[in-house]
Amino acid sequence: MDLPHTDLFTRADALTFGLTDDDLKRLRRAGELSVLRPGFYVPTTLMDEASPTERHFLLARSYLMSAPADEVLSHVSAAIAWGFDVWQLPLDKVHMTHGIDYASKRRPLRILHGTTLNPAERTTVNGYPVTTAARTVVDIARTSSVDRSVCVGDSALRSGHTDSDALAHAVESARFRTGIAAARRAVSLMNGRSESVGESRSRVLFETLPLPTPLLNQWVHDGAGRFVGRVDFLFWELGVIGEFDGESKYDSKRVLLDEKYREDRLRELGWVIVRWNWRELDDPRALLRRFEQAFARAAALPAPRGWFGDQRMAADQLPSFG
Repeated sequence: MDLPHTDLFTRADALTFGLTDDDLKRLRRAGELSVLRPGFYVPTTLMDEASPTERHFLLARSYLMSAPADEVLSHVSAAIAWGFDVWQLPLDKVHMTHGIDYASKRRPLRILHGTTLNPAERTTVNGYPVTTAARTVVDIARTSSVDRSVCVGDSALRSGHTDSDALAHAVESARFRTGIAAARRAVSLMNGRSESVGESRSRVLFETLPLPTPLLNQWVHDGAGRFVGRVDFLFWELGVIGEFDGESKYDSKRVLLDEKYREDRLRELGWVIVRWNWRELDDPRALLRRFEQAFARAAALPAPRGWFGDQRMAADQLPSFG
């Protein structure tokens, strides 16, 4: 039995397409059709293949289909629409904002926030009404933990959809709202140079430890000006490189061999390297000990040779620092 040619449709769409209520019941019993929420349907194959964020956005779209024109996606729902990282943010409820101050309305699958929303804080992404990138980040930063918020904010800055000035303006606009102190703290830590959730989480963790502030994603060259590698964290005054290893960072034998060669060359230049993964982010004391040991080893070595900077450069452009 054919279905409407779309990934999400309503009962009214199905009836217009020529299906009956009995047809919808049969399709559901046969496992061909899933109910997203009452009156809204998704083909089961699509639902089964969808990621958690994709499922959330299907639900968000269903609410947009029945919402007044002045309601927009906000918070985590807007972040997903923008394509930002939403590490560990709850996805069980769609978040929308209505531009009138009143108590939020909570339902099993949706939260409607009653918060002032200026015209300049509304926009569209792929045709869907959402809060602007900066407003989205600050709304999340007001209502979530610092590490989760920084992951979203770093992703937003990295994407180019917002910048530090826009975030500062959004914080100022929200100065009388609940959670603004937490938002200020989180926004002060956001940096678009972090290229993954793991790097963002690492940076937030470093802020809680007695560690110097590292440079982010530096391009390291040898003394002859040859490019050696781009590193996640550079504690350059201490001669130490920090590298976060994500689960998919080395997804082939070739990539793994290339990474070993790169690391060998960095060590030959005199750098001491510390690596960590997701599990070790949950044990800050152990990670701090590893860094302290690395700093001690590096202190006994000559200063690393070569050059580093924010970008890859030709050999005749490179100064030397060692």
